[in-house]
Amino acid sequence: MMYNSSLKWDTIYDVIVVGFGGAGAGAARFAADNGARVLLVDSAPEGSEGGNTRYAGGAFAWGKNFDDLKDYYEQTYYPFAYDPKALDTFIENVIKMKEYSKKYFGIEAKGTGRRPNGEYPEYRHADSMQSQSMTQGMYNGGFWKLLRKKVYERLDKIDVWFNSPVEHLVQSPEDGTILGVSIKRDNQVRFVGAKNGVVLSCGGFENNQKMVQNFLGQGSLAPIGSLYNRGKGIDLAVEAGARLWHMSNYDSHGLSLRQNEPREKFAYMINWKSLFNGSIFVAGDDGARYFREDEEDRHGYKYNHGNWIMIPNQNHPHIVMDQKQYDQLAADTSAKADQIKELISYAIKADTIDELAEKIDAPKLKQEVADFNFLTDEKKRDMFLNRKIETMRSFSEGPYYAIPVRHNILHTHGGAQRNEKCEVIGLDGNAIPHLYEAGELGDIFATKYLGANSIADLLISGKIAGENAALPKRKVLKVDAITGASKVPELQSDAHTSTANFDAGKNQGIGMSSNGISDLPIVVRVTVDNDDKLKQIETLQQKESPSLGGKAIPVLTKEMLENNTTDVDAVSGASVTSHAFKEAVSSALKNLNK
Repeated sequence: MMYNSSLKWDTIYDVIVVGFGGAGAGAARFAADNGARVLLVDSAPEGSEGGNTRYAGGAFAWGKNFDDLKDYYEQTYYPFAYDPKALDTFIENVIKMKEYSKKYFGIEAKGTGRRPNGEYPEYRHADSMQSQSMTQGMYNGGFWKLLRKKVYERLDKIDVWFNSPVEHLVQSPEDGTILGVSIKRDNQVRFVGAKNGVVLSCGGFENNQKMVQNFLGQGSLAPIGSLYNRGKGIDLAVEAGARLWHMSNYDSHGLSLRQNEPREKFAYMINWKSLFNGSIFVAGDDGARYFREDEEDRHGYKYNHGNWIMIPNQNHPHIVMDQKQYDQLAADTSAKADQIKELISYAIKADTIDELAEKIDAPKLKQEVADFNFLTDEKKRDMFLNRKIETMRSFSEGPYYAIPVRHNILHTHGGAQRNEKCEVIGLDGNAIPHLYEAGELGDIFATKYLGANSIADLLISGKIAGENAALPKRKVLKVDAITGASKVPELQSDAHTSTANFDAGKNQGIGMSSNGISDLPIVVRVTVDNDDKLKQIETLQQKESPSLGGKAIPVLTKEMLENNTTDVDAVSGASVTSHAFKEAVSSALKNLNK
């Protein structure tokens, strides 16, 4: 939307960062470190921020040799065009990632050992890129908590607004400079000015089915990350006159269970080696096989006549097997045994292949089973899809089973084109003044996503965008704020790091613990009587798992009050939450106001 003289700013910051994921956390942190007063906003409620970084493994790319790395990246781009300056800047920073880890997090990054020969070992210098990590373990939220902590250490310079979606960018009608944003907060539209810059770091569009269909040409993909990446950054960029790029690029982990839920189960099943080993294959909509089941997943890309392409999206595929395979999986003892046993519990059963084909609407299934058996028993070679013959066993007698599955999507890469300074490029080829971009929204990857590169990119682009957005600009906002965030409760920050943000009366104490499952601390208020006996325990803040930790807290509260002690047994299955809650209550008792 264009600025006009009737618009009044509710408050003004130096920098506004749109999206509190990994890239947004970095942009806010580095903008603050460069002297900016920052507003960090997210459409998600508190406890659900983090974007896809919350679900990421946390490994980032690193290498030693610039020329070798560039040669490797250029091969993965081919035949797509790329911005040489943007790619060079990215590679220069990838080489420095171990120093980045040490300098900005105080952590010595360690190699993960994953894919030592590269995700595409067929390419020259594939081993020039290695995977590093700053945290122990993967997919446990540790990396996200690390980035979030750096924001919370700077709350004197960074205000955070949750559940506050940005609706529009506010733009100068004269030269297109981005002056601020409009935000819907507490059912009111608030206009917030940005003196120096706005950073778009609000993720991709994997949860926007219309965009998925229009840009990716896919009918049904199951998101396996954040449910809040809905493509708003693309709308904002288009509104500002940005040029889009990489809109068709996305990555996945193959297949998930299909229950038509917002986020489906078993995102990584395509890498379970004991699953696709025997009388089993994946059937497309018509019942025919359409990809090699035992091929290692390359973020969804599969070998195709000398190239690697995304698996063609089927609308209702199934994993098909016979009774012998079902029994084999039911007795599986691999590391994925529990998940495999849960997976097969969703199987559709039929006595004959004809009956199964009718149940799953797969008219070519009977012929495909016959062809599978012919390849296994007669040809002893999968001459069409090249699956290893030792992983194939012909189908025997029924009954037969089919598990409904769905293609999944990890994240998209399309968005506004950005340059090496993370400035957003307009349709005229020039940077849109005061507008920046970071993270997977419009990243530099045109095709063939390489593992660990999105984490590297969010660290790199977050820093570049935050630092450049913080630079003082010549253009000054035309009007001052008519209110101040410190004067209007609705404009104050939602982020708190101390018990001072919660009230306690006589015989009451506030306690906090950051050792739960959630990255949001558990905060309690304890009330005692005049004899110091526990009278009331109130949970003022918590975002523990609803199915485990959320159910444990009421149980622990009841037992503590009944026994007048914090020394109660942890709730089974929720030991982490139990210990954190007990720690918070104990802390509150030490902080009693007498």
